[in-house]
Amino acid sequence: MADRLIFEYEQSLASLSGDDFQSEIIARLQGFIIDFQPIPPHPQGDAGLDGISHGGKHGYCCYGLEPNQFKTDKDRTSAVVEKFKSDLRRICELEFEKNKLRHCDNAEIATILPDGKKIQHVTLLPNWFGSHRVLNPITTALAKYLEASQCRYIEKNATVVILGPKQLANRYTVDEVTIARARQRVFIEKIEEKAASIALISTEKFDKKMTDLVGLLGGAEEPVTALKGGLQAAWRKSLAFEQELNDTLPGIHRDLELRRSQILTKVSMLMVASSEPWKELERATQIASELLGSDLKKLYGALVDDLSCGEIARLIGECPVGWEKGTSI
Repeated sequence: MADRLIFEYEQSLASLSGDDFQSEIIARLQGFIIDFQPIPPHPQGDAGLDGISHGGKHGYCCYGLEPNQFKTDKDRTSAVVEKFKSDLRRICELEFEKNKLRHCDNAEIATILPDGKKIQHVTLLPNWFGSHRVLNPITTALAKYLEASQCRYIEKNATVVILGPKQLANRYTVDEVTIARARQRVFIEKIEEKAASIALISTEKFDKKMTDLVGLLGGAEEPVTALKGGLQAAWRKSLAFEQELNDTLPGIHRDLELRRSQILTKVSMLMVASSEPWKELERATQIASELLGSDLKKLYGALVDDLSCGEIARLIGECPVGWEKGTSI
């Protein structure tokens, strides 16, 4: 049982990328390192660090390679090496100028580390660690950087280690909660990837209502264009979600169809009662979120918000009635 969970979690980590991978790594480390502190990238970047712990003595850097971005292990090795070398240079306050290292202030790192503390150890966490050939370039680079650095925020004898999905899965206990969280992230990333390839068809009614809305709002074309783009993106995600459920989880798909009919009824009632139906879009989305959330929030988290917007976009696009007073959408 334990081996199965570890293997599944390893595979889940390897399939995540970008912010989803980083979010899962942060959630994982927060669960086991009592003083693990994530580093938000705002307002001026994360200074090369995605997290710190042990009173500021340990630093963490994540890198989730995008799927299919690199064709060979050689390409992936190069990407991992270059990304983490860049992070290490920032921590060491260095940059290249005509192929020579020179000091470059990293002002934000002082706003992250406790006063008087320096990093003693850096953990690098990629979603791919399929070759030991990442090791020598990174460890050699750190030694070179420490030699050239003023070491204002990192110790001269600082160490570095790389942990891939397998090593991280084995380092701490994997339980059902961890697996459920990872499954949710993997599913959501799959939906987002699928949504990007979906083409909306028969959008004439939706497009007309968006055009009419510009006139109703006195020619406010820019905000309506932004609204239109957001609704279309959510609509595609909702369609991708429906397809995935239909293919893999027909029981939940039946629940979704029931909630859709309830959304249609309640939103139609809301719009018919309004003298300016287009002003009820936010409330309509809240209704959709409340109805979908009762079944899906625990399983799919923040995805429910996008699905709710997508359902309203679908109603706008499929309903033949316009924005006239006292009508549905």
